[in-house]
Amino acid sequence: MLIDADMNIDSIWNRIEKLPVILCHRDFWVMNIFYSSENIVLIDWDTVGWGYMGEDIASLIADEADVENMLENYKRCVPAYYKGFSEYSDAAEITDNCVRELILLFWGFRVVDWFLRAKSQKEKKMHISALQKIYEMGDYSW
Repeated sequence: MLIDADMNIDSIWNRIEKLPVILCHRDFWVMNIFYSSENIVLIDWDTVGWGYMGEDIASLIADEADVENMLENYKRCVPAYYKGFSEYSDAAEITDNCVRELILLFWGFRVVDWFLRAKSQKEKKMHISALQKIYEMGDYSW
């Protein structure tokens, strides 16, 4: 999967670069999201900046992820993200959301590095499981 991504990087980036550039939190993961007084509150905005639509949801799904539920979170969160986004913009025209590719490129290679540096078989198994969940997210025939 990662070798195929590397071999098809130009094609993948061409698709990603067609996404709208939006304001992104850029550190969007569970430890920066709170539910308080019936409101969702995001903290740690020091890395906010422009990025491709889908970067934040990719980060939420893959960065320090709940590996066992990663595939389910992907299947539930990505459609909800685009539905919510489309309430404020014309996201309906985006037919290729590239969230899977963002996860693969931003975290896939990192997970391999974590696997190589893992000190225990339990850690290695967790990283292999994460890569398997990324693989199960979809078709990788670029």
